[in-house]
Amino acid sequence: MKRLNNERGIALAVAIFALVVVGGLVAGSLFVATQEQRVGRNTLQQQTAFNAAEGATQEVLLNWATGTYNSMNVGGTVTTTGTAPGGGWYRRSVQRLSQMIYVVRTDGFNRDSTSRQRVGSLMRLRPLAFSIQAALTTQGQVRLGGSSQISGSDQQPTGWADCPALAPTEAGIKMPDPSLLNSQNCQNQNCITGDPPVEKDTTITGESLTMVGDIPFDSLKTFATKIVYPSGTPKIQPVWNLTTLACTTANQYNWGRPTLPAGPCGNYFPIIWVNSSISINGIEGQGVLIVNGDLDVQGGFSFFGPVIVRGVLNTQGTGGHFNGGVIAANVNLDQNVVLGDAVINYSTCALIKALTASATAFQMRERSWVNLY
Repeated sequence: MKRLNNERGIALAVAIFALVVVGGLVAGSLFVATQEQRVGRNTLQQQTAFNAAEGATQEVLLNWATGTYNSMNVGGTVTTTGTAPGGGWYRRSVQRLSQMIYVVRTDGFNRDSTSRQRVGSLMRLRPLAFSIQAALTTQGQVRLGGSSQISGSDQQPTGWADCPALAPTEAGIKMPDPSLLNSQNCQNQNCITGDPPVEKDTTITGESLTMVGDIPFDSLKTFATKIVYPSGTPKIQPVWNLTTLACTTANQYNWGRPTLPAGPCGNYFPIIWVNSSISINGIEGQGVLIVNGDLDVQGGFSFFGPVIVRGVLNTQGTGGHFNGGVIAANVNLDQNVVLGDAVINYSTCALIKALTASATAFQMRERSWVNLY
């Protein structure tokens, strides 16, 4: 067999082959690197969109707008949009599924809207757990006089819509020792109605009255949406912007407008912590009233919702009109004086609306949050 001794040109072929191989490796590496960069960028954009969605959902929980969300009709929806810290934006809807349950759906987007993530969360209202089973509940002495009236019959406030059916009649007064009741100018206790008019409950103590559920009295301040440092004899009345009709909730003596539910401040139900004793001379308020001291009322003041007084309840002149239920703990065993034409009416509608409308929300523990996509 003839053997070729001339191998000139093989180096060129090997070089070309090597260039092809190296070029393929470089191209492959470049393709992989490009894909990795695209995947990383897409992941970053998705994370930005997710952060926008999750942050906007948690913002609802942290800054629950009681005036907006608690006054929504069942099935109603509030939609908002906004920008997110770190870039991106969101579109959020809050829908009321029942009296107590809400669903929050939030779409989060990156800065140029090329990536979208949706988060859903179930939230539930958590009202203060007041246990009011009488128009007036107290520990110590009670003195009635004038044309005062205390009624344990369930009553619905005038003009309030969506009130539940009337509940069974509760006691007019509940106290541990009915012999401490001094019904001055109230022959045969005819100014007290209820089932029974006066109920003896020996389990009542100063501590039990000032506990709301398992929450001690002093801890109730952390739930307050309005903290009042009283001076003088203030007049409690609604305040709103005459141009926009927006309720001026920052005013410490604006406690809502129960006599005109459809008007400005009609859906404003604050949780009011009065930091010391207070003397009030008119006009009206609603929500949850917690007085860390004595409450002195005159001038026809009307309040709708639960009232808890750590000290003494005292009404004078045209007195006060309370609709819902009053707890006067009377821890110093002083007298609760209800004189003039004071009225205390038991009202489940006022209690439920005030507690529900002032409640904040919390995320349900099980299956409450999901990344929808």
